[in-house]
Amino acid sequence: MTTYIPPINTKLTVSMRPKLEWCHADTCLPDYWSGHHLPHVQIAVDNSTTIGDVRAAIRREIRDGAIMGNCDIARLLGADIVRENEEALANAFTRAAYAAVNKIKATKRRPFTHLSPSTGDDDETVWAYFVLRDEE
Repeated sequence: MTTYIPPINTKLTVSMRPKLEWCHADTCLPDYWSGHHLPHVQIAVDNSTTIGDVRAAIRREIRDGAIMGNCDIARLLGADIVRENEEALANAFTRAAYAAVNKIKATKRRPFTHLSPSTGDDDETVWAYFVLRDEE
């Protein structure tokens, strides 16, 4: 069951100090994920994945610009090149995305123990989807 994720404030200004959080939206095979308009990432998980692994994977997705979504913030976070007048804004949202990862307490807890061990078969890889949204 997917979780309702309210939209991010879309009034973007350079003076913003966005406060964002990563929310787990779904865990499923990729065929069942319908996507989301807000910035989001997907990470491969199995029954041995820890919260620390989740944090590291989200950080890699941010670093690699592998942010999906269909809004200005997703575009700014996922773009290799941004317009000159949007550079400060892209930097602010990138810092906020990393800060949101830092708020996730790194533990050895395994939230996906209900999953089977990874088989290495790409067709059976289970993905966890995390959406970036305004902190409540």
